[in-house]
Amino acid sequence: MSRARQWLLPTLAALAVAVVAWPAYSLKSRLESIMGPTLSVLAMDGSLWNGAVQLGVSDGGQVYAVPGVLAWHTRLGEGGLQVTLTHPRIAQALHLAVGLNGIRVEDGALQFPASWLMALGAPYNTIRPEGLIQVRWQGWQAGQALDVRVTWSDAQSALASIRPLGEYVITVTGNPGKQLDVNLNTLRGPLMMEGQGAVVPGQRFSFTGYAQAQEASREALTGLLSQMGRLEGQRYRLGVF
Repeated sequence: MSRARQWLLPTLAALAVAVVAWPAYSLKSRLESIMGPTLSVLAMDGSLWNGAVQLGVSDGGQVYAVPGVLAWHTRLGEGGLQVTLTHPRIAQALHLAVGLNGIRVEDGALQFPASWLMALGAPYNTIRPEGLIQVRWQGWQAGQALDVRVTWSDAQSALASIRPLGEYVITVTGNPGKQLDVNLNTLRGPLMMEGQGAVVPGQRFSFTGYAQAQEASREALTGLLSQMGRLEGQRYRLGVF
């Protein structure tokens, strides 16, 4: 055996052990730079291959811990790394594949209380939403179109005596590398909302939406609507004050 081969196998073995045992907390700053100012890492344990993280959500002032921990398990599989993510709020384990062709995500879904949105600050901490947020997505691979559906069911607010307010859905479709289209629609309920927007790389998120109440519920919902936007005719423009 040549001297090069004598050194190669031990070196590769050492690198493999180092990667497997590499502490997860070493990725903390990198993860936070990717997630931005809203999400933060409160605690992280384990290695790159098996570990868990406690996430926090910031409203710009205070950081709120997201209940439950996000755990991951990584293994080498066909075509690259196979990553499995689990969380108490994820309906089923989320499977990711990372290879030469980029990232591939399988179909998945998660749900959480709408009250968690208050951690994002205004206007959610004023409206104080209640109900259930459900997020569903179809399998996706880098370069392909994205299809995500966010539903707010049994929608309620501490500012409204009418319960429930209705059910609403936000769809996000398109290619993340080019443009994502965002649409808000009302499925049912006395509070009606609609809107359209777009996410374009390198540009600010643009969205125009409106809310209004059915005639019989207009007086009861005026206080809530005034916290959601500015009155323009018979409708309130969302996010504009």
